Amino acid sequence: MKKYILIFLLGFLAVFAKEIVITKYIENKPVINVSFSGPDEVRKILQMDFTVLDHFKVKYEDNNNSVKFDFKYNKNTNVLKVKYIKNNMPYLIKEYKSSNYAYFPFLVHRAVYDINQYFNLPSAKFLIRKVVYSLLVAPKEANIYLADYTLSYKKLLISGGLNIFPKWADKNQKVIFFTKMERLPVLYMYNIYTGKMKKILSTQGMLIVSDVSKNGDLLLTLAPDGNPDVYLLRKRELIKITDYPGIDVNGKFWGENKIAFVSDRYGTPYVFVKNIKSSIVTRVLYHGKNQVGMDTFDKKMVISSRETDKAFGNNTFNLFLVNQDDDSLKRLTFKGQNMFPNFSVDGNSVMFIKRENFFSKIGIIRLNENKIFYYRLPKILQSFDW
Repeated sequence: MKKYILIFLLGFLAVFAKEIVITKYIENKPVINVSFSGPDEVRKILQMDFTVLDHFKVKYEDNNNSVKFDFKYNKNTNVLKVKYIKNNMPYLIKEYKSSNYAYFPFLVHRAVYDINQYFNLPSAKFLIRKVVYSLLVAPKEANIYLADYTLSYKKLLISGGLNIFPKWADKNQKVIFFTKMERLPVLYMYNIYTGKMKKILSTQGMLIVSDVSKNGDLLLTLAPDGNPDVYLLRKRELIKITDYPGIDVNGKFWGENKIAFVSDRYGTPYVFVKNIKSSIVTRVLYHGKNQVGMDTFDKKMVISSRETDKAFGNNTFNLFLVNQDDDSLKRLTFKGQNMFPNFSVDGNSVMFIKRENFFSKIGIIRLNENKIFYYRLPKILQSFDW
């Protein structure tokens, strides 16, 4: 009953709100002055970082403030120099270097992250996380790329054939899993620094890594007999978690000994949860026409739920946040097609894809700050992981 009441109230509020209701998160944000010299594209990334972070009141080129950060980017040496000036006196100087100019977004992200750490503000790890994504480049051909969270940086990792569903394999973001469509689907592990590739397994039908636990356990979607189910790969032992003569896909670890997954056992896809050691299955969210995507972090879950039932034209998919501890529900978006949610490493942000009028955008929801930011995508991504 609690969920039904919340859904009604959220629907009522939607009449008056275009996006998330803005609430105070950090009281008395630090006021800083920021100056910059260097290429405009570097300046844009710097301003974007401070805007999306939303932990400071930033004034640009204002010398009246006692706290100032002077950024200088030298394109000839690929060095970003940051000078912290306090009461008109140099207080701290740091340099960020790279061997390639194209890597400048990561230098800026790291500098802003360090400033946030210096002021002991809430986590900003999303700034320095890498993104891997698969992009269709031709019929039956998809490449895997490395990027920053704004997708301004782009580096080709894997090409040749259909390379899909990349997934980070470790917290340090050195290794990824991905599926390569050969005669049969093959799961590979790939080191993004050395280029070393290792075959993990191959099977008929579907083969996707949907989640990786902190201790290295994998949740896979496999369909060796035609019907996709969720499997657990633990220390080379493959354990079948679901056994349903329909569709069970996209398994995610959700709290202790629990997994969530998408299933059509009610006729249309919805999100369900079960204990790994039990056969009992429970539906998570009683809302929407179907639920096509979700992600988890600790005991939080974000679900993409279809709310309209149009025979022609685009339907509306919105994101909802569920918390296992208090059974709460929070609407995160109100319009458009908001799909493929992906939590940040600290659980404080959600990256997703928003589709509107034949175009796609990357959206980033800052959960504690209650704000959403978008970046235009030139092409539609096959899949991504943050």
